[in-house]
Amino acid sequence: MTELLSPARPIRVRLDPDGVPTHLESAAGWQPVSRVLNRWRIDCDWWRMPVSREYWRLLIDDALALECYCNRANAEWYVERVYD
Repeated sequence: MTELLSPARPIRVRLDPDGVPTHLESAAGWQPVSRVLNRWRIDCDWWRMPVSREYWRLLIDDALALECYCNRANAEWYVERVYD
């Protein structure tokens, strides 16, 4: 099952030199990204208000899978879905 967070929640992310997330900040502090499970990019609605996001499905601390995205317009990160 999954939990969709609506609205998505802002999150702080540490990146490696290639722009890959290495840590996410939670209430418990910085949590390591164990593995990138998937990565994709969307660009849509260019005729209205453009949306450009890079999505990441991340395994955190070998226990929790999260779907996060980076809003490419302002480089802000959000958690949108939690997998259990």
